[in-house]
Amino acid sequence: MKLENKAFVITGGCGAIGGGAAKAILARGGIVVVLDVLESAAGEAKVRTYHPDRAYYFQTDIADVDKVSAALDLALKVIPKGSLFGGVHCAAIAPARPWTNKMKDSCADFSKVLKVNAYGTFVVDACIADAINSQYPDEGPYAVRVSEERGCIVNIASMVARPVPGRCLTYGPSKTCVLGISSAASDYLGPSAIRVNTVSPSIVASALMGDRTAYFEAEVEAAAIYPRRFAVVDEVVSAIVYLLENSMMNDFDFRIDGGWRGGTNWAAEKDPRSNAPALE
Repeated sequence: MKLENKAFVITGGCGAIGGGAAKAILARGGIVVVLDVLESAAGEAKVRTYHPDRAYYFQTDIADVDKVSAALDLALKVIPKGSLFGGVHCAAIAPARPWTNKMKDSCADFSKVLKVNAYGTFVVDACIADAINSQYPDEGPYAVRVSEERGCIVNIASMVARPVPGRCLTYGPSKTCVLGISSAASDYLGPSAIRVNTVSPSIVASALMGDRTAYFEAEVEAAAIYPRRFAVVDEVVSAIVYLLENSMMNDFDFRIDGGWRGGTNWAAEKDPRSNAPALE
């Protein structure tokens, strides 16, 4: 499947991975509609640096189904008719708080991160899929299964989604939800010929890292198979592009993690938690 002349919605498209995915799609002749939280003028200015004509921006809240649906309605009006083909869902949050032995201290964070990372994924996938299908005649709930591919959605999960280490007490389970949502969506959208996959990176140097670099560097060195380093954005983006272009890839989790399975390294010389100023 070629990306040329096809439009894709990119959530978190002003960030590192989302921006990289947008640029990669544009480089292949595609069209991108970036959804992010930046104020409209700032977001529009940023995506114009990606491409002056084939990149659009709409400010939205991915955890608000009405706002995402409205953004998709606007997108369908600015892109060429019938061109919407899928999406890359990158938007997420990773809260940080001091280490504590009281698990209930993280309840508020868990509620917030589930709404954005888990519910937001369901909202984004649903709105994109419905927008894709709106380009075709509505044949009712039991329409004949489609044979010609209509699109592909790629969700960004995480290597800490399975297994979930304690340092990712709230973020990890939210990404486990992303895996489940993606698997369910791939089956649900199968009759519409819309594929759904995930990419699960290990640590990627980005704004989400905050001041936790030293902690993760020590954990990767101790537990990754090879390479024992952070992933770079281009490595994640190449996996996204592969999943978009390969029409046989469906209900697949593409791990970009150097074989690291993320358990806490209790064999370290000192308590590994002392390297981390925060708990996710």
